[in-house]
Amino acid sequence: MKKLVVIAMLVVSALALAAVNLDIFGNYHFTLSASTTAAASISYLSFGLQVGYEVTEGVQIGGGVGLAYFLPDATTAKNFLGTASPTQWTLDFIVGAKYSIPINDFSAVVIKGYGGLSIPGFTAFDKLGYIVGAKVLYVFDMVDFNVGLGAGIEMRTYKTSSITTVPVGVTASIKF
Repeated sequence: MKKLVVIAMLVVSALALAAVNLDIFGNYHFTLSASTTAAASISYLSFGLQVGYEVTEGVQIGGGVGLAYFLPDATTAKNFLGTASPTQWTLDFIVGAKYSIPINDFSAVVIKGYGGLSIPGFTAFDKLGYIVGAKVLYVFDMVDFNVGLGAGIEMRTYKTSSITTVPVGVTASIKF
């Protein structure tokens, strides 16, 4: 038990000295193309949390977790994701990097690249998918809190299908 307390105190001490950011994001995805014609009408929502560490001024790396909810009926989503049971949810594990270009004291342009793994229905590890994306955000900075609005491009690939979308959304970032 003492070792656990010592390790926890070391982690808290290291994080107290670091520039750690928590990003909360939400996006609506417009479909550009899909590998199956039935999937051409699929759009989805994605949202989640990402913890980032500021490596140097304006550059962050980090990882997080998110969810994607496919908006058509469960049967269309099941066919697209290739799962045995109807599901409209995926669990996403994401790693990413951000670069911030200041415009003035209160705003910046943020370029974000990310990728990761997507698990349909939270448990279908045999249908594991991949995510790759890039996004540009205009961010309004309020010292330790900022809000950004932007768009980008994202590709999701599952066993037998893939989709390319334009995510449009909001990101809120809290600096610790």
